[in-house]
Amino acid sequence: MFIEEFEKLTKADQNIFRKTISSLLFTCFIVRRVYSKVTHMNVINSNYLFIERHFDLFIDYLSYMGMDISKDDENGVIFVSSDDETNKIQLDGVTTLIIYALRSYYEDKLSANPAANEIYMDSTAIKSLLKELGLTSVTKRISSLTIAQSLRKLAFYNIVVIADRSFSESFYAFYILPSIRYVISNAKLNSLYNSIEDIKAEKESANQDSSNTMFDVSKSDEGEE
Repeated sequence: MFIEEFEKLTKADQNIFRKTISSLLFTCFIVRRVYSKVTHMNVINSNYLFIERHFDLFIDYLSYMGMDISKDDENGVIFVSSDDETNKIQLDGVTTLIIYALRSYYEDKLSANPAANEIYMDSTAIKSLLKELGLTSVTKRISSLTIAQSLRKLAFYNIVVIADRSFSESFYAFYILPSIRYVISNAKLNSLYNSIEDIKAEKESANQDSSNTMFDVSKSDEGEE
């Protein structure tokens, strides 16, 4: 079935198919709109349109690999998945916390403006957000360097896209893409939220105990004098 339909394509479209399927398998996500540094606007992604036009062909091809392709027309996201999760993105602890923060920020901004699919953010805002959510107290590994490294990784997977300067500079701006909604499931997101709150509570309790101990020692010293 796939071979017959594939051979009906022009040579040019066959080449586009090969490049697009490679891109999809490599990055996991294809979004409908991408930021153009030339026009400084979000423009329609030709890869997304090509998959949309030949969606059944992509379904057939990926089925041989035991993989599924999904298309969310409302959010403008195409992504692949598999039962054995062979295409699962491997995330380190800092990147996971940053995704949690970005998802929170994305949903908050979207509730104020439901028509916006891409949400603008800059380096100052993300650092403030991480502090506001208490995530900087969860791990000491969050720094300007690790934030930039994580965002660079997320940009590779089409979860964020740089809009101004680069992640290696002290100030930069980027867009959070709708694919942020599919990186971590809602169930895992809730579990992550609970884990974060538990860690914050434990650290708060430990700090409180430390303060009380210092106070007791201070009182004891005063008594001896």
